[in-house]
Amino acid sequence: MAPPPLSDLSMVDDVHVVVAFEGRQGPEDVYLLDLHLDRPGRARDESAYLAALSPVVALVDSREGCVVRIGREHHLGNRRRSAVDLSVSLPTPMLRADETDPGERTEQQEAIEAAVAAAFRTFIADNPAPWPGELGRDAAVSTARRRVAEVLAEPGAPTLSVAAEEHVEGQWSIRLASPASGGFEVNVGFVDGHPGTTHLRRLGTGEVVDSVGD
Repeated sequence: MAPPPLSDLSMVDDVHVVVAFEGRQGPEDVYLLDLHLDRPGRARDESAYLAALSPVVALVDSREGCVVRIGREHHLGNRRRSAVDLSVSLPTPMLRADETDPGERTEQQEAIEAAVAAAFRTFIADNPAPWPGELGRDAAVSTARRRVAEVLAEPGAPTLSVAAEEHVEGQWSIRLASPASGGFEVNVGFVDGHPGTTHLRRLGTGEVVDSVGD
């Protein structure tokens, strides 16, 4: 059977989005969205995806700028799969003058997080997919470790210990301890409990909780 016409390649099965604050050692604060559709989504060009992310980029200081990458991958043949990948790399905002709390976030970071959440809601609404269902504890921990390994390039992620955990309204907040790099905070389902949304943050040594929460 002949491959489908190339004009069909604007339809996608999967949408992957990464928005990351970049530090000296790579990504430090990362937001991810993964949507796996049960059938190819409707045809659209890049402008539709960029429109959803524009409010995020608008919050970045123009002197610092940012980097936006867009990629598509299409597997043709009997088992067709198509995916669109978008990533936005943002400069990490400067710390406050009086940074007494290592976990304190700047107003710009909070505004960007709200804009990212709004953009992800737009993606989810525009690309309806079967609700994957709420993650259980073991699946959430596995997802957290996998995300740290994939996005933050932590080679020892599979063996990271759970230092703290909390489950509220479909969202899992999991702290993973790493003797070498301090640790990581992973919020799985950070947008309305959707398990395809994840927020990763690299923690300083003083932020890692030593006991597992209830």
